Amino acid sequence: MTLCLPFLMFQGRAAEAVELYLEAFPDAELLEMQHHPEGTEVLDLSAEVDEDLGEKDAAAEGRRSDAATGTAADASARADEQAHPRTGSDLAPVPAGAPAPHRLVASAQITIGGQVLMIQDSLVTHTFGFTPSTSIAVVVESSGEFDGIVSVLAQEGTFLMEPGDYDFAKNFAWIQDRFGVCWQVNHPLSAPDEESARAKAPDWG
Repeated sequence: MTLCLPFLMFQGRAAEAVELYLEAFPDAELLEMQHHPEGTEVLDLSAEVDEDLGEKDAAAEGRRSDAATGTAADASARADEQAHPRTGSDLAPVPAGAPAPHRLVASAQITIGGQVLMIQDSLVTHTFGFTPSTSIAVVVESSGEFDGIVSVLAQEGTFLMEPGDYDFAKNFAWIQDRFGVCWQVNHPLSAPDEESARAKAPDWG
């Protein structure tokens, strides 16, 4: 059996995102959350590229100097010792006295409407983020549910389509939340009419 789950990768804000989604969706449930050890750092590859270029320039200058002093081997050994680690398992701890960082999420799973979402913090910085071309579609049954979900997701977020009634929905909103994740919240035309449901006489059997 093949299992296919949406996977959301954050940069240091996964725990905050989980809290927001648990607040936004009445039926949301946290299945698990595991954290990286305290002191785990996020590796900035862009900084390493700049530093590597600087090290290459310094190494070239060093080789020119070492040609005269005969210490090229020693200089190479020193450069190897100072090289930055490049794997998550080798990430350096936070220096003593530095403020404690937010615990990074190694793995989290939450359910929303029966759908499991996998959530994680990246241990490597990246220039890409979430894009509106991919959205999580949410279908609700009532205007109250619609209003509650939209109001929470929109906190510090952006509307790509403002909440309102459209030709295809009683209520619809396209939201990019504060983390960049996009949600399309839909109260469909086929949903039961709430006023009629409230006015209907009870069935006493």
